[in-house]
Amino acid sequence: MLWLALAAILGFVVSGRFLYRSFIGLDPTAFPAGALLQPIAARVLPPAGVTRVGVLWVVAVLLALTLVGFFVGRAAVRAGRRTADADRRRLLAGAGVALGSLVLGAAGTFSRALLGLGNEGRGWLPVAGEIFGAKVERTAPEWKEQWKGSRVKSYRRFGRTGWQVSDIVLGTGAIHGENGEKIARLALERGVNYFDTAPDYSGSGSEQAMGRAIQGLRDQVFIATKFCTPEGHVPAGASVETYTQALEGSLRRLGTDHVDLVHIHSCDEIDRLMDPNAHEAFDRLKQQGKVRFLGFSSHTPNLIQVASQAIASGRFDVMMLAYHHGIWPRLGEIISKACREQDMGVVAMKTLKGARHNGLAGFRTEADAYSQAAFKWVLSNPDVSCLVVSFFELQHVDEYLYASGKGVTPRDVAILEKYDREVRGSYCSPHCGACLTSCPETLPIADVLRYRMYFEDYGWEKEGMRLYSRLEKQASVCASCSAPCLGSCPVGIDIQTRMKGAHELLSLG
Repeated sequence: MLWLALAAILGFVVSGRFLYRSFIGLDPTAFPAGALLQPIAARVLPPAGVTRVGVLWVVAVLLALTLVGFFVGRAAVRAGRRTADADRRRLLAGAGVALGSLVLGAAGTFSRALLGLGNEGRGWLPVAGEIFGAKVERTAPEWKEQWKGSRVKSYRRFGRTGWQVSDIVLGTGAIHGENGEKIARLALERGVNYFDTAPDYSGSGSEQAMGRAIQGLRDQVFIATKFCTPEGHVPAGASVETYTQALEGSLRRLGTDHVDLVHIHSCDEIDRLMDPNAHEAFDRLKQQGKVRFLGFSSHTPNLIQVASQAIASGRFDVMMLAYHHGIWPRLGEIISKACREQDMGVVAMKTLKGARHNGLAGFRTEADAYSQAAFKWVLSNPDVSCLVVSFFELQHVDEYLYASGKGVTPRDVAILEKYDREVRGSYCSPHCGACLTSCPETLPIADVLRYRMYFEDYGWEKEGMRLYSRLEKQASVCASCSAPCLGSCPVGIDIQTRMKGAHELLSLG
């Protein structure tokens, strides 16, 4: 019957795509009427690590196919007189076609979503073991006895904010739920007095968990969040009300009447940095006592332009930049200028360079020492107020805080130099941008490589795919490109090969 074939096709094309994207964990807004359907999906479907709106659409499509199939089956049975036998035959025919529609629609759905038919084999079933079952180095392989009970040993002046900040502070990108709250509380008990969060970390779960963790401790903690919503950063040109509502949403989730710092986050454009509406919103919120200081963060090739404008404006109290051994050599000048000219607080991020995870596979003998060496090197710069690192296991509280207050040694530098040799040709240094002018497609190469790092090295597969899905232009353009970018990377990355591999990993949806 033609309808059954059509049901299979619709299942493959429509609900197959919905299910595919649901497994990625995209925001509800990635689906039709996502914002409207999210409350319904949250009520009728249990949380399962997938986008529930997408699953709701899958169920709706399959039910629609089943219902239409029932009426198609009934209509196909012609009966002259209305008798009990004729009604029974029509009912059975409708039920049969309905069941067939459901089975074939589901087969089409799962063949695309799980087996990857029609999508170059990129289904979830073949890669599930690699993504979710692979052994990933998320932390040092040994929880050393001497680390246990580590506490913050050093505090530094946080620029013109006047806050005495712990030299190692809590990044909460992976903090959520009861376990995240437990990790956060232990870090705070051990002397950490600053944490960095955002509405889009763990789907707003980070702010909620941190709100619970700081109960009774609010006056002892410096809180930094972002002008952001659970769906992403507030764009340039947004209304004052949009910025204001974003910050007030953070206050509700954190359970506090004020935050200490709000960032214009991941900023690579002067327009967003100096958006008059953002600054008007900040001034109003500051006057109302809802926020105290303004900051910006950047880890893009436009950092010099953005940071120079931020410093010259005098508007920003804090800057947060990617900073680690082997990074762009001029970064030290930017940090020094910010401190010297504006007395800005400086937060170093991306301090582990992705090395805490799969990158340690060939670095086993130094694995236990890498975090210590990396942190001590960053903190050897007296202009750095503190470093932020993502805590997502209890071991991190002991391991990371063990480096607090310690000076860098020649052995530490030797470890970092060895690691740099190990990852040469695969790690993309923030702020570099040497390859960008050679790309005829204006592909955001650094962003693609960063999302690949999230997927491969951090074990944050869904987050890497979610962010990649939001790019206006993806690395599929590299397949037919003549690759003028080859040879443009100062650290020897084979850009085209890495781009193609990134697209295969990150475009499962």
